[in-house]
Amino acid sequence: MKLNYLFIKSCFTIVCAAVFTVGLISAGADCAEILTLEELLVLSREANPLILAANARVRQQEGRLVMTRSDQMPQIYGSFGYEKLNNAPYVPAFANNGITQIGIVPMGYEETYRVALKLTQVLYSGGTLPARTKAEKLLVTARTTELDRTVQQVGNGVRRAFYELQKSISGAQVAAEALNLAKEHLRQVEIFYRTGAVAKNEVLRVQVSVSSSQLDLIRAESKVKVAWKQLERITGQSLEERYTVGAGDFNLENFNVPEDPLRRALDMRPELKGLDATRNAALQTVKAVKGQMMPQVKLSAQALVADDEIFPSEEDEWRIGISAELRLVDSGKVHGQIVEAQAVAEELLYRIEDLKREIGLDVSKASVNLDSAIQMVKVAEDSVVQSEEDYRMAMKRYQNQMGTNIDVLDARLAMTDTRNARTNAVAEARTAYADLLYAMGEF
Repeated sequence: MKLNYLFIKSCFTIVCAAVFTVGLISAGADCAEILTLEELLVLSREANPLILAANARVRQQEGRLVMTRSDQMPQIYGSFGYEKLNNAPYVPAFANNGITQIGIVPMGYEETYRVALKLTQVLYSGGTLPARTKAEKLLVTARTTELDRTVQQVGNGVRRAFYELQKSISGAQVAAEALNLAKEHLRQVEIFYRTGAVAKNEVLRVQVSVSSSQLDLIRAESKVKVAWKQLERITGQSLEERYTVGAGDFNLENFNVPEDPLRRALDMRPELKGLDATRNAALQTVKAVKGQMMPQVKLSAQALVADDEIFPSEEDEWRIGISAELRLVDSGKVHGQIVEAQAVAEELLYRIEDLKREIGLDVSKASVNLDSAIQMVKVAEDSVVQSEEDYRMAMKRYQNQMGTNIDVLDARLAMTDTRNARTNAVAEARTAYADLLYAMGEF
């Protein structure tokens, strides 16, 4: 009778402690916003350094496009100048005989102000400037696809880090449950020991099990902290102090996998579009280089006003002209540039073919990993059900003094292992799906 009373009292104490702990956890959770994967993806796009750097590269290329395009537009320059001489310049004037000086002729001012306006315009470049402009536009497209792939890369990293954090939190919960079960087992063994039902060595064995469970919990909590830091690293923001993340549930969602993932990847992967744009830019560069062999025609016009006042109003002049330049001999310089540009385009063509094969490999690996992970989840779920029933039966037999202490320890260890295996399997399945999305070029 005394044994049953002590057992009921200990169970009541455990329940009260659990309720109190849950209350504290709930109160703490109310103070922080629950962070979802969708919010994380948005945060990463705002603060991840790799994405910001890729954005900067796009703007750099857009700047080059503006500079190249400006070469086809009129160029207008204004200038203002000031000149002071020790004496005003002049030349002597002679009589008809060329000997007798009759005066001087002013040739300028002691202080001279000049205002000029100059305009230049390329009339014909043999197609060089339009081809360069098209090449720069294509390179802007290429840099944009690099940005898209960087966003996908960071998004994949965020998904993996998020699932790793959820797995770590679930692992900490499993470790905490295992510790509570070990402590409950220890209380029961101590009760049996005080009544003389078991020997001291059984108490010591369970105490060792409690210590081992405490170490497991410490390691699991450390993994949670590390997982938070990894998530903050990939998002570029501090998160742990402001948000909370729920443990990963064990109900796998239906993964939306296309019937032909490879075709989807070949249509969506930004790298393919980027390499194709870069190759077309190289072909445009070939045209631009060939255009240098054609006449280069330029229009230039200038208006100049000079006076001894700060706002000149006299001695104005203007001139306008058209110049044409034709390259006659350059000792093979342009030919070498053409060969180089053609080789670049050829290299990019081969790289495109290699990338297609690499994409096929990525998609195949991700698909196989996803299928394997889903099967592992099913097996792990069955193992958890079986191990939990085995532990319940082992505990029941021990409470009725029909089983051994070792049976309970082994059953609890097996149950903890299967729960961890289920947690890992679910996280691996979600990570595999994230890798498949990344391989297909999905955001």
